Amino acid sequence: MKSLKGKIAFITGASSGIGEATAKLFAREGAGLILVARRNTILQKLSKKIKNEFNVEVKTIQLDIQNYKSVLSAYNKLPAEWKAIDILVNNAGLSRG
Repeated sequence: MKSLKGKIAFITGASSGIGEATAKLFAREGAGLILVARRNTILQKLSKKIKNEFNVEVKTIQLDIQNYKSVLSAYNKLPAEWKAIDILVNNAGLSRG
Protein backbone atom coordinates (compact mmCIF):
# COMPACT_ATOMS: atom_id res chain seq x y z
CA MET A 1 0.00 0.00 0.00
CA LYS A 2 1.18 3.52 -0.79
CA SER A 3 2.03 5.64 2.26
CA LEU A 4 -0.92 7.56 3.65
CA LYS A 5 1.19 10.02 5.64
CA GLY A 6 -0.52 13.41 5.67
CA LYS A 7 -3.91 11.95 4.69
CA ILE A 8 -7.02 11.94 6.87
CA ALA A 9 -9.32 8.92 6.98
CA PHE A 10 -12.89 9.17 8.32
CA ILE A 11 -14.11 5.71 9.36
CA THR A 12 -17.65 4.97 10.53
CA GLY A 13 -18.37 1.77 12.43
CA ALA A 14 -14.78 1.99 13.65
CA SER A 15 -15.14 0.35 17.07
CA SER A 16 -14.88 -3.26 15.88
CA GLY A 17 -14.65 -5.67 12.96
CA ILE A 18 -13.90 -4.27 9.52
CA GLY A 19 -13.85 -0.67 10.78
CA GLU A 20 -11.29 -1.44 13.48
CA ALA A 21 -9.11 -3.45 11.09
CA THR A 22 -9.26 -0.66 8.50
CA ALA A 23 -8.30 1.93 11.12
CA LYS A 24 -5.24 -0.10 12.12
CA LEU A 25 -4.21 -0.64 8.50
CA PHE A 26 -4.48 3.07 7.66
CA ALA A 27 -2.66 4.02 10.89
CA ARG A 28 0.18 1.66 10.01
CA GLU A 29 0.54 3.58 6.75
CA GLY A 30 0.62 6.93 8.58
CA ALA A 31 -2.90 8.32 8.09
CA GLY A 32 -4.55 10.53 10.68
CA LEU A 33 -7.84 8.99 11.76
CA ILE A 34 -11.31 10.19 12.61
CA LEU A 35 -12.99 7.19 14.22
CA VAL A 36 -16.78 7.23 14.48
CA ALA A 37 -18.99 4.77 16.37
CA ARG A 38 -21.84 4.55 18.88
CA ARG A 39 -19.85 2.70 21.56
CA ASN A 40 -17.67 5.41 23.10
CA THR A 41 -15.85 3.26 25.67
CA ILE A 42 -14.63 0.85 23.00
CA LEU A 43 -13.82 3.74 20.66
CA GLN A 44 -11.65 5.43 23.30
CA LYS A 45 -9.73 2.20 24.02
CA LEU A 46 -9.11 1.68 20.32
CA SER A 47 -7.97 5.29 19.88
CA LYS A 48 -5.45 4.95 22.69
CA LYS A 49 -4.16 1.64 21.36
CA ILE A 50 -3.71 3.02 17.83
CA LYS A 51 -1.98 6.19 19.06
CA ASN A 52 0.45 4.13 21.15
CA GLU A 53 1.13 1.48 18.53
CA PHE A 54 1.33 3.60 15.37
CA ASN A 55 2.11 7.13 16.65
CA VAL A 56 -0.60 8.84 14.56
CA GLU A 57 -3.19 11.44 15.45
CA VAL A 58 -6.65 10.08 16.18
CA LYS A 59 -9.91 11.95 16.74
CA THR A 60 -13.01 10.13 17.97
CA ILE A 61 -16.66 10.96 17.51
CA GLN A 62 -19.42 9.11 19.33
CA LEU A 63 -22.64 9.24 17.34
CA ASP A 64 -25.30 7.26 15.57
CA ILE A 65 -24.99 8.04 11.87
CA GLN A 66 -28.73 7.60 11.36
CA ASN A 67 -29.18 11.10 12.80
CA TYR A 68 -28.10 13.54 10.07
CA LYS A 69 -28.10 16.57 12.37
CA SER A 70 -25.76 14.79 14.79
CA VAL A 71 -23.40 13.90 11.94
CA LEU A 72 -23.35 17.48 10.66
CA SER A 73 -22.84 18.88 14.15
CA ALA A 74 -19.95 16.49 14.85
CA TYR A 75 -18.28 17.34 11.54
CA ASN A 76 -18.63 21.08 12.20
CA LYS A 77 -16.90 20.67 15.58
CA LEU A 78 -13.76 19.22 13.98
CA PRO A 79 -10.73 21.51 13.77
CA ALA A 80 -10.39 23.07 10.30
CA GLU A 81 -7.31 21.00 9.44
CA TRP A 82 -9.31 17.81 10.02
CA LYS A 83 -12.20 18.74 7.72
CA ALA A 84 -10.31 18.02 4.50
CA ILE A 85 -11.07 14.30 4.55
CA ASP A 86 -9.07 12.28 2.02
CA ILE A 87 -10.55 8.83 2.66
CA LEU A 88 -14.09 7.90 3.69
CA VAL A 89 -14.86 4.39 4.89
CA ASN A 90 -18.62 4.21 5.37
CA ASN A 91 -18.73 0.99 7.38
CA ALA A 92 -21.41 1.65 10.02
CA GLY A 93 -24.29 -0.77 10.17
CA LEU A 94 -27.85 0.49 10.45
CA SER A 95 -30.67 -1.27 12.23
CA ARG A 96 -34.24 -0.44 11.37
CA GLY A 97 -37.48 -1.83 12.52
